[in-house]
Amino acid sequence: MTAASASKPATAEIVRFPIAGMTCGSCVNRITRAIRKLDGVTKVTVDLGKETATVRREPALVSNAALAAAVAAAGYQADMEATVLLAPGGYRSFVERLLRR
Repeated sequence: MTAASASKPATAEIVRFPIAGMTCGSCVNRITRAIRKLDGVTKVTVDLGKETATVRREPALVSNAALAAAVAAAGYQADMEATVLLAPGGYRSFVERLLRR
């Protein structure tokens, strides 16, 4: 792995969108696995309580339509019309916040 490939792509973006039909942790796992399989997705967090998915992606490789199709293939419905583009520093995991990365 080269230093350039180890860094995050400069054009990566973070999107959040609602998902209908989730009822349990298995739903979260199924959706997470479906989205994670897409080329260009670098991080996925699905929140059962808020009924949303937050995805860090390379937009040239992963479109909203591709995300919606992955969610639909898992058996759920993504509302891509309600997609919100998040600020790059606004989405960090608990560990990243704890380590101040």
